[in-house]
Parts: sequence; structure tokens; C-alpha cells
Amino acid sequence: MNGIFLYTSGSTDTPKKIFYSWNTLKKHAARTVKEIQITEKDIILSVFPANTIAHWTITSYPSQLANATLYQCAFNPFQFVEDFKRISPTIISLIPKHLNFLEKTKSFNNLDMSCVKYMVTGSGKIDDTFIQTFKNKGVKTVANWYGMTEAPPPVFIGYNSTKFDMDTIDKSLFTVTFKTNPQFDLPMIQECYINNKPTGDLFNIESFEFYGRTKKILDNTWKTSPLDY
Repeated sequence: MNGIFLYTSGSTDTPKKIFYSWNTLKKHAARTVKEIQITEKDIILSVFPANTIAHWTITSYPSQLANATLYQCAFNPFQFVEDFKRISPTIISLIPKHLNFLEKTKSFNNLDMSCVKYMVTGSGKIDDTFIQTFKNKGVKTVANWYGMTEAPPPVFIGYNSTKFDMDTIDKSLFTVTFKTNPQFDLPMIQECYINNKPTGDLFNIESFEFYGRTKKILDNTWKTSPLDY
């Protein structure tokens, strides 16, 4: 078999099953290593299941390419703080759903996360409170990746901000455009198209922030198309 079926993280919607070629996975992992500047001195904590794209392209495969140390722990909000303190990771990846659970535990309140140099968060609607929570705990960089599990490193990256930096787009691989969607009367709310395929994701093109999902996603979207960049 020349590839593997993996699942998206579900940060924007129900997890989607997507086929990835081994060649694509390797390219994405290599781009992650370059973006984060992962070295053999780094310690990566992964809480995503092994059948997710995030596991392969943000944590496990990049750690192998860079000879970094990888710890794989099933996410348990009541165990996370203990695992974190034991491992002292320099790189982690968490999405808003993780924070929702962590904030319900007492041990998370006083957790010092200053050992983390780079934290990746997903393509869901990220608010300033989410970013500030981790910055206040000492995380050096909170990177808001859009497309983190379909084209990572992402088409857009927002550093310590809810706003996307359009200058981070790799124009040799991606063509990004925005089109109005008939579901909305507001002209600033437009759907993102990548390589001429609809993503189903809506953005406020005036604020450069993620807005939400379209009500109906057709099967033939950028996220459900076979990838081999």
C-alpha cells in the first residue's frame, strides 16, 4: 500500500477520513521540522491518537526526521499535568477542546509551561483568551495553524494572535483565494479556496480571522481530495 487513511483532529468539524501517500506525509513532516526548527535536543509531547494526521505530521514523524525525543500520551485532563511535569516538553500541540477539559481541573491552574518553545493549535475558531492562557503560563510561541492536518505546516500561520499572516503562504504549493458564499449576506465573510478547491471554511477577510464552517460541505473539497504535493 502506497499510503494510509488518517483522520483530521476535528477542531473545525467532525473528524474526516483522508488518504495520505507516504510521500505526502514525509513532505509535510519535513516542513513541520523546518517551521518549528526542531532539533535532536527537542522533546515533543503528543496527545493525538496515532490514527490522526496531526500525530503523523506535527509530532511523531517530524520527531523521527529530526532525531528529537517523542512522548506519546493519551489525552486525559486529570493526567496531563503530571505527564507534562514529568516530560518537560519543548514542543506540544493542543486544540481548544483540550483547554476546555484542562480548565476544569485544579492542577492546571498553576502549571508552569515555560519549557515550551512552540505550541501548535488547530484550525478551529481560536480566541485571544485561548492564546493568552498559554502565554501566561510561559509558552514562548502559540502558532495558530490553519490547515494543520491537511497541509501542514499550514497555509496560514498566526503567531500569538487570532489573525492569520498571509505572508506565510507557500506560493509554490498553494493558491489561496476567497469567494463570497450565498449563505451569508455579509460581503466580508468569504469561503477559502485552496488550489481552486473549496475548503468549506469561512473567514472574515477584513480581520483575517477564522469565522466558521459552511452549513453543507460537498464531498469534493480540498480537505477530502487525495493529497500528493
